[in-house]
Amino acid sequence: MIKDAVKKMILFFVMALALTGSLLMATPSSVYWTPCTTYFQPFMKGHIGYDTYVRDINMLPVDYGFTVGVLPFKEVQAEVGYDALLPSGLGVSTKTEHYVNAKIGWSENALMPVGFAAGIFNAGFVKDVTDYNILYAVIQRTFDNIGTFAVGGYTGNKKLLVNESGNPDNNGYMLAYTSPQFSKFIVAVDYFSGKNTMSAVGGGVYIYFADNVTLLTGPVFPLAKTFVGGSNMTWTVQLDIDFDILPQPAAK
Repeated sequence: MIKDAVKKMILFFVMALALTGSLLMATPSSVYWTPCTTYFQPFMKGHIGYDTYVRDINMLPVDYGFTVGVLPFKEVQAEVGYDALLPSGLGVSTKTEHYVNAKIGWSENALMPVGFAAGIFNAGFVKDVTDYNILYAVIQRTFDNIGTFAVGGYTGNKKLLVNESGNPDNNGYMLAYTSPQFSKFIVAVDYFSGKNTMSAVGGGVYIYFADNVTLLTGPVFPLAKTFVGGSNMTWTVQLDIDFDILPQPAAK
């Protein structure tokens, strides 16, 4: 009976992964501001995120997110996620917005030395209002004692990803760097190109309170005035917690 329930859960998430391509800042596994990483949530490992963005003008909506790994394979991995962006009370949004995300690929040294991921994020359900539908692909490589470097490209809804003149600016690239871990700290920086709503550069520090609990904090600098609500800088604080959805086998 338990096995049947697990099979149904796996089937549900695999179907969701396939369907989100026709639906879809909701957050898959990310570096800092962007999903420019080939890290995946392990199979049936849940991830809860609480992301806040305080700006020089007011606050952006608070992001409550959930992501889970959905493929039980060592070589090929996948994850799906859901985000609810709740109004801050002081921000530009006046109602809760809902987004989904999904990605598939492999980690470094699984199929080849370079990791690869392709997916979709910021997939909303209101046409030309929240359906940014940002498709992306990333490759990544880690160098011992230096850190992890990643580069990727993206494309999205040309009616929402526009520049300051209102013209489409929906194609571009992402860059990211993550340092080796120093004691309980990791430094991360990334870049989302263009002059659209998402375009920004940011960097901060991950603080590990436990293996499954981290706090990320630092600034994000928009690259255009079309950044949501208009802002010169926003400071983010993100709490992330991982947990096992299914009981893990005891170590032998």
